[in-house]
Amino acid sequence: MQPTTARPTLDDPTNGVSVGRIAEPLRDIARGGLAGLLTGILVAGIGGRAVMRAAALLVPEAAGRFTDNGNRIGEITLSGTLGLVLAGGLFFGLFGAVVWVVVSPWIPGGGWTRALMAMPVAVSLTGISLIQARNPDFLVLQHDAATVVLLLALISLAGLVIAGFDSWLDRRLPSASASAPADAIYLALTVAGGALILPIVVTGYLAEERPLGLALIAVGVATLIRWTIRYQGRPSSPTWLVVAGRGSLLVAVVLGVLALAPDLATALGAS
Repeated sequence: MQPTTARPTLDDPTNGVSVGRIAEPLRDIARGGLAGLLTGILVAGIGGRAVMRAAALLVPEAAGRFTDNGNRIGEITLSGTLGLVLAGGLFFGLFGAVVWVVVSPWIPGGGWTRALMAMPVAVSLTGISLIQARNPDFLVLQHDAATVVLLLALISLAGLVIAGFDSWLDRRLPSASASAPADAIYLALTVAGGALILPIVVTGYLAEERPLGLALIAVGVATLIRWTIRYQGRPSSPTWLVVAGRGSLLVAVVLGVLALAPDLATALGAS
């Protein structure tokens, strides 16, 4: 009688593949995507509607006029609100989710410290997507400084909220390889984001602000290396990678501020 030889499983280290290790970064990516989506609906959607209402009060002459995306300033309707929440919230949520997944591993601290640090990071990296010199809305709003401040505060709030959602989801989502259905969902969200959203975000940054886009790509490479190291079973990133990741993020933040400054000046009517 031939002895029974155990067949290697996917989680067997001798087989060279570990489902648990693969699922860990997939869970991180999916968690960041969900955090971004929730933030987009809550902050960009509902918060954006509130800012439009505030703009009508701050600049009464602009009330009733249409914004560049077709919304009437100061008018709150169910259809308009749903459209802004679903369309605007979905777009900015997915956009922010990709940026968050790339940069979040390199934001230091934990809890409130990390959430507070995410606020200026959000403004510097995504402010150019909302405050643009060519946007005619700022002319309609008469370059009102209070409205511009509200927009910056909205972006800053998005950074705080996405960090909070990310932490909240981390405590509640099933752990990696805890269940096959959960892992399948993590994989599906990762593939969808990587195939559909990531190319749009990268192309947008490289088209609008190439130096900032290249800096974010450098951060993304560091994040990819971090996931690879985790897959290999090493729990922490080496010092050189932490320095590279955080250094690239710092460069991206500085470039984002430099890119935002002229658009901000135009929005305020300074140029």
